[in-house]
Amino acid sequence: MNALTVLSLAAVAVCSVAQMPWYPGLYGAYPGLHPWFRSGMPLIPQATMKAMGPVPMAYNMAPIAAMAPIYSQYGAQNEFGQYSFGYNAGLSARNEMRDVFGNVRGSYNYLDTDGKVQTQQYVSDALGYRVAGTNLPEYTPEVAAARAAHQAAHKEAAAATSVAPTTP
Repeated sequence: MNALTVLSLAAVAVCSVAQMPWYPGLYGAYPGLHPWFRSGMPLIPQATMKAMGPVPMAYNMAPIAAMAPIYSQYGAQNEFGQYSFGYNAGLSARNEMRDVFGNVRGSYNYLDTDGKVQTQQYVSDALGYRVAGTNLPEYTPEVAAARAAHQAAHKEAAAATSVAPTTP
């Protein structure tokens, strides 16, 4: 055996022993399972154990780190003008596709400043551009009143322009 092999095996042995120095062994931290205690030969005298009283156990555990988000993306297109693409970036994601007729559909989401996930879905086709989202205002009584006021103002402006003809 050459020196490099011996040195490598020694390094592996040292590293494997040093990985968990706190590991209590095959029988666990409970001393009642250890063969010495079953044979009646305690490591600590009974008087000392009684004088110590209950001893709190400490668990040596490595802190759990948060998982890193998985980032991914994709994209494809063909000669007919169709395409699809998307990505996932942990706190935000997007996907979009276009078919052979030119219709585009997609959605995206993100984490807003309040910590809520906001999602938008959109369609663009022969009927126009339509969007639906979680952060868009809902049809409430205030929105209905604002719409009615806007329509009244629009009708009033249209009536005012139709009465006064323009002369060159």
